[in-house]
Amino acid sequence: MMTLDAYVRQENISLYKKLLADRNISDGQREVIGKLLAEEEARLLDLLNNSSANAGSEVHCGRDIVPIAQNPLVSAPGLSQ
Repeated sequence: MMTLDAYVRQENISLYKKLLADRNISDGQREVIGKLLAEEEARLLDLLNNSSANAGSEVHCGRDIVPIAQNPLVSAPGLSQ
């Protein structure tokens, strides 16, 4: 079963990829979104690695989960869906 953390990470990754596919974003916005995507992918990988190493026990993630819609960089003008 997927943890809530992993689900949120996967959803954020999907949304970042959709934002990157938009032709109407600036190079600066594309760079920021690319960095956020790489960071989210690293967090998911770390979470999944910890999960498999601790199979059967509770997994603690040291990072806060921030819904993508509340991220000030993503909700900037011109980046709305």
